[in-house]
Amino acid sequence: MKTFIALTVFSIAGAVSALAEVEWEPEIYPDSQIFPSLIIGTATVKPEDEIFPTWEGNHIGDLQGNVGTAIEGIPEGSKVTLEIRENDLMRASRATGTAGSDDTLTIYPKIAWKYDKLATVRQTVPIDVIMELKVDGESLGEKTVTATLRTVNDCLFVVVESDDEDDYSDFSWLFAAYVNENHPWVDQTLKEALDTDIVASFDGFQSRDPEQVLMQVFAIWNVMQRKGLRYSDVTTTAAESGSVGSQHVRLFDESVKAAQANCVDGSVLLAAVLRKIGLDPHLVTVPGHMFLAFSLDDETMVGLETTMMGSADLAKVDAKRLQSFLKFDPEEKRNEESWATFEAAIDAGTQALLEAAEKFDENLDYRLIDVAAARNLGILPISSDVGGR
Repeated sequence: MKTFIALTVFSIAGAVSALAEVEWEPEIYPDSQIFPSLIIGTATVKPEDEIFPTWEGNHIGDLQGNVGTAIEGIPEGSKVTLEIRENDLMRASRATGTAGSDDTLTIYPKIAWKYDKLATVRQTVPIDVIMELKVDGESLGEKTVTATLRTVNDCLFVVVESDDEDDYSDFSWLFAAYVNENHPWVDQTLKEALDTDIVASFDGFQSRDPEQVLMQVFAIWNVMQRKGLRYSDVTTTAAESGSVGSQHVRLFDESVKAAQANCVDGSVLLAAVLRKIGLDPHLVTVPGHMFLAFSLDDETMVGLETTMMGSADLAKVDAKRLQSFLKFDPEEKRNEESWATFEAAIDAGTQALLEAAEKFDENLDYRLIDVAAARNLGILPISSDVGGR
């Protein structure tokens, strides 16, 4: 009996000693920041699609997780549980598994996010995330990490993973989440564009006529100009980080109500309408700027400089002269303001597209984002109607 007690005491002491070597700190990726746009936009993306970084090696839980911890000194074969406490953005979540042989174990639960709450975040604020780690049923206590909660307008586009300038993760495809082809404004815009009689219908590529495709895009351009959409260089975000790159993007309702759009806002706005009629819009990023590209046929893609939309203020044209834009004859009215700015925007955008073409696969600052491909991978539109999520 004494021998049994001695062995039991020794075993407990050994276990306590082993747990005393365990070190862990709560982590939030990337750089202790929570991006609602990333969480909402990628809610249905699967790890096997490999469009953003996944955890490798000795890992437990969500391969795409962004709330969890890295643990050092964990004994191989230990049963490990990490519990995340409920807060305003997430419900209580947990992950459990067995530690492997690697020195470092990462454990990131699949978070049960409150998507409706995330979609309403309009100001950057701090938020505390509390976690508890258990090893073989023994609690190692609770720890808290204070994260920066970004606004839903902040689009993450790059994370620098280390001091090596070539060690980065590309998130630029997240811009496709701001292309909301399901917004009611899109249908209303298409109705107004048909009323101009510039085109008889929106048939996308069905006509297989590049001129018909071009005129469909012009009809949409013309209506958006008459709605008074103006260029506004609002791009800054409230939070800055040396390792995280992000861009402020207005949601649909914000751009429409303000009648203002920066280069990104205007591009995603027009991309949504083109996607709705069956065209294949691409978002083009170059250093400090974004514009739109779309295909005229299977072989020809052109660019469109969306910031030139406000070059003609058709919203202030008097009612009589406005009729020239409602009944458009491209052969007779090529010098009218709307057509002139459209031609100039096509010329500028296509030239920029050609200059960027060779850099898309080599330079992080140059990206060609295929909206249709992003949808196929599960990138969801961020809805302005937060009550509908």
